[in-house]
Amino acid sequence: MDKDLPYYEIEGNYEKVGGFLGKTFRKNIKEAIDKRKKEIVNYGTYLPKSQECFEITKKYFPKLIIETEAIARGAGVSVIDYFFINNREVYDPAEERDKKNAVKADHCTVVVGFDENKLVIGHNEDWSLEAIDELYILKATINKTTFIGLNYNITVAGNSASMNNYGLTQCINDIYQTNKIGVPKNYVARAVLEARNLDEAENMIRYVQRGSGFNHVLAQGTEIRNIEIAGDRVSVQKVKNKPYVHTNHYLTEELKAFEKFHTKSSEERYKRANELLKKKMTKDTVISVLSDTENRDYPICRVDETIGSVVFIPDQLEAYFCYGHPCEGKFRKFSL
Repeated sequence: MDKDLPYYEIEGNYEKVGGFLGKTFRKNIKEAIDKRKKEIVNYGTYLPKSQECFEITKKYFPKLIIETEAIARGAGVSVIDYFFINNREVYDPAEERDKKNAVKADHCTVVVGFDENKLVIGHNEDWSLEAIDELYILKATINKTTFIGLNYNITVAGNSASMNNYGLTQCINDIYQTNKIGVPKNYVARAVLEARNLDEAENMIRYVQRGSGFNHVLAQGTEIRNIEIAGDRVSVQKVKNKPYVHTNHYLTEELKAFEKFHTKSSEERYKRANELLKKKMTKDTVISVLSDTENRDYPICRVDETIGSVVFIPDQLEAYFCYGHPCEGKFRKFSL
């Protein structure tokens, strides 16, 4: 594919950044909320629980709520309706879709390698094909932090793959687990974008009152930290100078008991990606893994699911983004 992902750049405080995003994606956000109101049975009954999550999020991340309120104003929608889009713990249509198609439906492959002790991190964004034109690239500067990443235009930034000017990268995988009232995982991921180091990111993830959690593949310097979350439990795998893969199932034995379900696709993508790992992995090596279609039934690059791809080289603060399938598309370079 020759098409490029839309790119936006903004600098300012949380209110300015949020206002910019709300105005830029006003049409998309309004349409998404209108659609949810029609499709979610008893839509209004979910809002009180979402309001509880909103208040908890405001306690932990007041600046991100300022950003959220500015997005809602810019988009001309109510704050709670917009927050509810980001509150998958209260209602998650994607989970219901994946349960019905639990053989193949799944989300994202992360591959981390080293080129002469320099990190190279790749991420395939796998989601519904109808969401491909929701994806965009955002480069945002707030105070002393600049981050760049792949995002969806109807949610807060951070729930795909991003890197900041401290060389910290975050790649997100969905893992299906139990939910409770707390800070939505979208906001935990958004908060990580401003962490200065792995310890700061890990401590924040551990001690915030979470509603549930993504799997966070974090990397900086020569270290990878894979953070798996299940309810109140957090497991951290630390890897240094060794290639690493994560898909959409728990790797930590003690957390597997909390997993609602996972797919054959996740298992097969994990197996195949590990087969392709090498001691030395350049940008092109990582792209070749993300582009792999050797397993016809459960390929890493999936015609029915892969809608974007990213490769980060943190040491050089370089990011490469691809619209659609990495096995067909071209990667466009950006720098922080």
